[in-house]
Amino acid sequence: MTELLTITYRSFSCLRKPIEGISAILSESLDRNQRLGITGLLLFDGAYFLQTIEGPSAETRSVYTKIVSDARHADVTPLRIRLIRERVFPTWRMKLIGPAATARIVPDMDGLDFAYKRLDEIHLAAKQVARPEPEQSYLLH
Repeated sequence: MTELLTITYRSFSCLRKPIEGISAILSESLDRNQRLGITGLLLFDGAYFLQTIEGPSAETRSVYTKIVSDARHADVTPLRIRLIRERVFPTWRMKLIGPAATARIVPDMDGLDFAYKRLDEIHLAAKQVARPEPEQSYLLH
């Protein structure tokens, strides 16, 4: 059985053209994640990203390392890194929740007082907003 890892981080967006930049990130993520067995969630409020990636340990660490050095992100802050038994987002190669829905789910994104319980609440709220379509994007909603 493959060891699964989840990593959640928050970063500041350095996108000059947010819609085009987010579209590029999503496209790259969908292709890469399918190839590597990564699933996850990306929330974007217009200024910050809050992302959870999950999958095989080595591949997940590799993706996170690339994100940390990606010029589209600044101040990448890890919030949770841990081994897991099962995925929270097993069918989502990368689900994007856009600014309006993200603002409802995480209204305190810029001053997020992080706790594991809070992250679990954010994941649950995102799953309720985004269901049932596994690959539909909520960029403009």
